[in-house]
Amino acid sequence: MIALLGRPDPATTQAIQFARGILEGSATAFYEVDGNLTLSRFVLSSNVPPSFHDQYLAGMNRLDPLHPRSASNRSIARLSTALAQCASQEAATYRAFAGQCGVADMIEFFFRRNDRIVAGMSVLWAPGCAIPEGSMHIAEKIHDYLEFNLTSRLSPNPDEPARYGLTSREMEVVELLCCGRTNREIGECLNIGLATVKTHLIHIFEKLGVETRSAVVAMMSRPH
Repeated sequence: MIALLGRPDPATTQAIQFARGILEGSATAFYEVDGNLTLSRFVLSSNVPPSFHDQYLAGMNRLDPLHPRSASNRSIARLSTALAQCASQEAATYRAFAGQCGVADMIEFFFRRNDRIVAGMSVLWAPGCAIPEGSMHIAEKIHDYLEFNLTSRLSPNPDEPARYGLTSREMEVVELLCCGRTNREIGECLNIGLATVKTHLIHIFEKLGVETRSAVVAMMSRPH
């Protein structure tokens, strides 16, 4: 896997690879969604066409019929179906864009927490790849499993620092802690010493009123 804006934890990687394997996809892209429906923290498999991702972020996302803003109450959607149902110029432009970038079709997963989309995942197929019969049915079957495993490991809510009085550095430590990083790994990611990491953790525990790392993760995963 290739991670943009941070490395995925092993459990997230396993869930993403599971979806790609069972749907026999060519590539996957997992991302988080903020309150403004902006996509960020992408985790891409190594064979996501670079041109597709780069152009998508550069503006093609505005034409995407599978963007979370178009999800409504759906849990999954398929690109070929969405494009076939829309005869607009935008749909034609997006179809041409996907084809030029080597994307023949994709299934999009929408993951929610408290009825708000907080993450999503694309399973892509390259031209010439065999798409499993009943792939949408398969996707429906695995959606809840993926939603549970992937949303439970998302970064803490951006409102949490203000709620608990955490500094920006302490919040960075919390985010890495929630991803399962050890003290040494946290230090390496933030380029700080092990003693400094331990000091940050002491302050975090005091501010959150907890005594263990697991309690921090549980508190940050809890909806407010």
